[in-house]
Amino acid sequence: MGLSMLDPRTKLAWYVLMIYFSLISGTVVQLCLVLLAGIMASLILTGSLKQYKVVILILLFLGLQILIVQLIFCREGVLIYQWGILKIYSEALPLAITGFLKASIIVFASMQFFTSASPQEFTLMLMKFKIPYRFAMLVGLSVRFLPLMKAEYISIIDSQRTRGLRMESAWDNLKGIFPTFLPFLYRSVRRATETALAMELRGYGRTKTRTFTSNIALKPYDTVLISVMLLVIIISLTGKILPLI
Repeated sequence: MGLSMLDPRTKLAWYVLMIYFSLISGTVVQLCLVLLAGIMASLILTGSLKQYKVVILILLFLGLQILIVQLIFCREGVLIYQWGILKIYSEALPLAITGFLKASIIVFASMQFFTSASPQEFTLMLMKFKIPYRFAMLVGLSVRFLPLMKAEYISIIDSQRTRGLRMESAWDNLKGIFPTFLPFLYRSVRRATETALAMELRGYGRTKTRTFTSNIALKPYDTVLISVMLLVIIISLTGKILPLI
């Protein structure tokens, strides 16, 4: 079963399941199992993880930040090192690893969900949830807007390189954020203005309903998958609530 065969509501249920377990899991082993389940699902449905290469670099940078924050501000556990006002406690590293794994699962699941369907499928899914198309279309436009902005940013970087901006190493890329941010902001505003004007000229929102070239419908295997995922969440919540009663 390919990823394109699944209904977007099935993908949404999987996304909710991943986020739920990332939030309730408290140990490194549990979080590793959740992350592994997400990776295996991507491998089974898409057969590749190439689209996550950039995300891995971002997560490593995020993990370094989490580690630094925990080493500086964590005050749990036993004091194991002190240098001036800097105090490092024994729980700093476990908390940093746990935070990094939770953030990794959330980011991975978000990218997995938002890159798994077309903008029109997101719009149709929201309309199935009885959301007016005027608001449902905004989500689809936002999803379509992201790759356009990525192309714009690459174009800005190429322009800055021709003007002598060094972009050869990771440090150069970090320094290059400042001279490329203002042109990117200007192009983003210009692109949003052009899109809004085009929609206005085409009578967007003039009628209460509109037609689409395609439709989505839950197939039997979608119903089974959604039911199983919801059942897993219900059983997990029941197991956590009953001891409190």
